[in-house]
Amino acid sequence: MSSGLVAACLASSATGWLLGRWTRRYPRAELRWLRQELTATSNALIEAEQERADLRRAQRELITAISHEMRTPLAGIRAAAEALQDGVAQEPQRYLDGLIGGAQRLNRVTGDLFELARLQVDTVERTPTRLADLLDSALAAALPVALERGVRLHGVGLDSATDPVRVDIAVLTRALANLVMHAVRHTVPGEPVTVTAMVSGDEIEVIVVDGCGGAADFESALEPADSGLAITRGLIRAHGGEVRVDQVTDGCRFTTRLPAGLT
Repeated sequence: MSSGLVAACLASSATGWLLGRWTRRYPRAELRWLRQELTATSNALIEAEQERADLRRAQRELITAISHEMRTPLAGIRAAAEALQDGVAQEPQRYLDGLIGGAQRLNRVTGDLFELARLQVDTVERTPTRLADLLDSALAAALPVALERGVRLHGVGLDSATDPVRVDIAVLTRALANLVMHAVRHTVPGEPVTVTAMVSGDEIEVIVVDGCGGAADFESALEPADSGLAITRGLIRAHGGEVRVDQVTDGCRFTTRLPAGLT
């Protein structure tokens, strides 16, 4: 049992003991106030322990995701390099393309990790921008992969996301690009990936709907072949937001909500 949970149990037990001890010494109103304070303290300790448990679980998921995300391109790079070195590569250009693709993927992952590490020690660097511009960049980054896979990529109603917001541009651009790329990679060829967004009050909402066939929850959407989704969730959480997934007809809907930084 963790020290936080032990403290919560002790605090809860102490409530009854203290009330029994002080019943004969204090007026009823003061005892009622004391009961409320002790109960609130006990509940706060329990909530804090739950938050720490959630954080530890998220850290384990992130470490596992990073391991898978880096292992796959490293294995491909090694295999292609050895084939070229041994002279057994019958199509050298294809192996060279594999080397470049693997290096680009590693560069993307290390960039994501750099931004995530920066947010662990620094505050979010909020800069005025338009959400529509960030989404345009995310769609542009995923377009070559969408064309190659035969996936139709649509941005719907992005004109409603032109109001200025204050966000960490580097972090949010990476997170949105990763979400769109994940959707494209998991969508059946010929099916669409739709991106919608809006700014309402002090909240940003971005919805990405793919044609992956569906997933029961966020964890089941994480796959070793494209586990950068866990890193993306880490980036969004570090920015004060959250990502959730819901199953829709023949696909998944990823909903990202985070502060617009206007207050």
